[in-house]
Amino acid sequence: MASKTFHIYRSNGSWTVKKEGKAAKTFPTQREAVAATRKRIKKDGAGQFVVYGPNSDIRKHESYGMVKILRSPKKSPIAKQISRAVGQVLLARIKADSNGTIEHSTQK
Repeated sequence: MASKTFHIYRSNGSWTVKKEGKAAKTFPTQREAVAATRKRIKKDGAGQFVVYGPNSDIRKHESYGMVKILRSPKKSPIAKQISRAVGQVLLARIKADSNGTIEHSTQK
């Protein structure tokens, strides 16, 4: 099954929208990147997007036409650290180029 997830992250002063296996598109602002991604997902009929913050933490996520995943009402004390670690792994995977090399972020 093809991925229906778009990843939105800051790269070189602009905002990049990337879907696994597809070429990335850049936008001058996060707002424009999110708006274009919403439009694309609604046109496709279903999908989701994830916006990453400067520390690779998941800042925002939305889905359309997909089954909602319920979150646990309890948050563990390390939930923020887990979210950041998952974000870092996902971004590294998305930023990997066709040669298999991974673009590392210099932000901390």
